[in-house]
Amino acid sequence: MKFNQSARFLKDELQKSLEKVKECSGLFKKEGIKNYEIKELLEDIEKGLGNYASKIDKLIQFDEEKYTIVQFLNEVLKLEYNGIWDYNMYASSIKDPVLAGDLKKFGASEGMHALLVANMVKKLGGTPQFNPPEYRRKKKLSVKEMLEEHKKGEIEAIELLERGMKKFSDPEFQYFIGKIRLDEQEHLKEVEKLLKEYKDLQAMIEVTDYRWRDDYAGDEKDRPWIE
Repeated sequence: MKFNQSARFLKDELQKSLEKVKECSGLFKKEGIKNYEIKELLEDIEKGLGNYASKIDKLIQFDEEKYTIVQFLNEVLKLEYNGIWDYNMYASSIKDPVLAGDLKKFGASEGMHALLVANMVKKLGGTPQFNPPEYRRKKKLSVKEMLEEHKKGEIEAIELLERGMKKFSDPEFQYFIGKIRLDEQEHLKEVEKLLKEYKDLQAMIEVTDYRWRDDYAGDEKDRPWIE
């Protein structure tokens, strides 16, 4: 981030100035100069520069924490888009209208998560990074296998969110991520329920070609993370 680089440069310059002031103070004492005003001025400058350097260091640390949060949220965004893609792709390939409806519902929820995460990234001064879904899907699989994939995806999302909650202590972030985690935990319960319901279904799913467009994040000009 440019701000971080500029702040570091400013801190370095202050440190150099502080060293020069200390050098002047040392010479002042060494040469036995008897001038109270100069002595007081040097002490004030040294104290002031030290305080400014300390404050800038806090700014740098704050900016770095925001940067790492943005990186983490973009990881979350990638998983959310994988979930949107998966749920909608399989919903478009399944003949069972009830199951397809459930999958579309999950996909819509992941879409709202993606929008919330992207907006939080922008609020923190970052750019949402859209990563195309990883094309690791099978072209033909059973309903059970498909639901097992969704279960793994939900577990992966929950584990990532929990790592974030342990890593970052910011209250607003904790609340934000905690709400999404609760949704993902509910998704996991519902997917496990569907697994029990469809465990004996032998029907195979032929995955059709699927082109998904984002319907959740406003106009394209406001969506820099979308291709």
